[in-house]
Amino acid sequence: MKSLDDAVERHPDGVVLHVDVLPGSSELVIPAGFNAWRGSIEIRLTERADHGRANRQLLQELARAFGLSQGAVEIVSGHRSHRKVVLMRGIDAGSVLAALRRSLG
Repeated sequence: MKSLDDAVERHPDGVVLHVDVLPGSSELVIPAGFNAWRGSIEIRLTERADHGRANRQLLQELARAFGLSQGAVEIVSGHRSHRKVVLMRGIDAGSVLAALRRSLG
């Protein structure tokens, strides 16, 4: 089993976050949980995975949740998958982990 630390990697420009996205959910929840088997943060999006709408919502909401500009958040892999790797520039791993721990309890 993996820990929350496995979902957040340090990167020279900021942080790489491993996420599992559930598009088309009835409510927006960031974070919705932690998948200990995959070592990823679960995120529920209200947008459907249609023409990149869920990806755009993911980037907007991660930027909002962590106080970043939308341009500072980028999907680096998994554009067409539920499992994604997201780069968040200008933030440190400690801040991200602390915020996730508060949200997840």
